[in-house]
Amino acid sequence: MNILIHDLENYSFQNLGDDFKIINTNIKTAPCQGCFKCWTKNAGYCVYADAFQHSGAAVGNSENVVIISNICYGGYSPAVKRFLDRGISDCLPFLTFRKGKTYHTNRYKIRRNLIVYFYGEYSEFERKTAEEYVACHAVNMEADTHKIFFAKCFEDIGAIKL
Repeated sequence: MNILIHDLENYSFQNLGDDFKIINTNIKTAPCQGCFKCWTKNAGYCVYADAFQHSGAAVGNSENVVIISNICYGGYSPAVKRFLDRGISDCLPFLTFRKGKTYHTNRYKIRRNLIVYFYGEYSEFERKTAEEYVACHAVNMEADTHKIFFAKCFEDIGAIKL
């Protein structure tokens, strides 16, 4: 399975095929409250019963995680970030070292690829920040590879490449 997480208003991805789960983050959902019950009580899913309740499993069980986000201060848009925050249950509360830093261990054993498309106006500093941010996100999710693309507007992105 593959997952495409995006913050685009009223956009339909019709040429991706059936193996993609498409998540539009522009819906009303609760933000992560930091209660950690997805780790301690519910074992892998959020206590809030809304569309993002199983976001951790959705990302954790995907071979390719594709994110399309408006670049916001060198990171993901608030809507995309909210989805990813609610998906903290894709990892466990236990810690490990990767590339000299402390990270959580993964709950799911699927090796993933992270592909990020940023669109919107950005400075050179924001671009470098986004590159570092995505690289850290890839290490955190134990991605085999990560790719990052930039465009001034979504229409300039072109076809989604895995």
